[in-house]
Parts: sequence; C-alpha cells; structure tokens
Amino acid sequence: MIPNQSEKLKRAQKRVKDLKDFYRHLRVYAVINILLFIVKLRAYDFFTEKGIMDEGFFNWFEWNILGTPIVWGIGLALHAVYVFVLKSKPLKEIRPRFYKEWEEKQIQKYIDKEKESANKFK
Repeated sequence: MIPNQSEKLKRAQKRVKDLKDFYRHLRVYAVINILLFIVKLRAYDFFTEKGIMDEGFFNWFEWNILGTPIVWGIGLALHAVYVFVLKSKPLKEIRPRFYKEWEEKQIQKYIDKEKESANKFK
C-alpha cells in the first residue's frame, strides 16, 4: 500500500516533534546538571564554613549530586536511541518478530477455542 500525502505529512510532523522533544530534554538536562554542579561547589564551601564536617553527610550529598546526571543520562540515552536509531517508530513496529508471531499464534488459539465452544452447543 502506497502511503498518501497526509500520512507522509503526519509522519514527518511526528518526527520533527520527537526531535524537538529530544533537544528540549537535552537542554533541560544540561541546565539542571550545571546548576547541580554549582550547588555542589557552593554547598561544600557553605558547610565547611559553618563547621559541619560530617563525612556521612558529604558522602550522601555527593552520591545524590552525582547520581542524578547518571540516572537521568541513562534515560536521555534511551530517548536518543528512540529518536535517532529507531527513527521514532511506533512501538508496534519495533517489537521483535518472535513476539509478533507469538501474538498471532495466541490470537489463533483463542479463535479456535471460540469455534470449539460454539460447536459444542450446536
């Protein structure tokens, strides 16, 4: 089946929207992580000036400041894979072949069961 112009337009618009969403996600990631880095530098100075030298607190603080860009970066990387590698394809198109085959077999199985139960009552 040859896609018509409106389908092509819809796909192109979705692709552009997905690209814009990714770049927005990347900008927010960069800004927030720069702010976290600044907070980290200022917080160390603030707490050491106040005489707070709790090593447990500093370890907790550092792991939280470093954990955010790492975990968020994984999510951003997955977003990039979806947009640039998978070309923003719908999930139905991305599913593995064996999954599609399994789904078709299951549908056929339930259709056959329906036919059997309908034949029993005749």
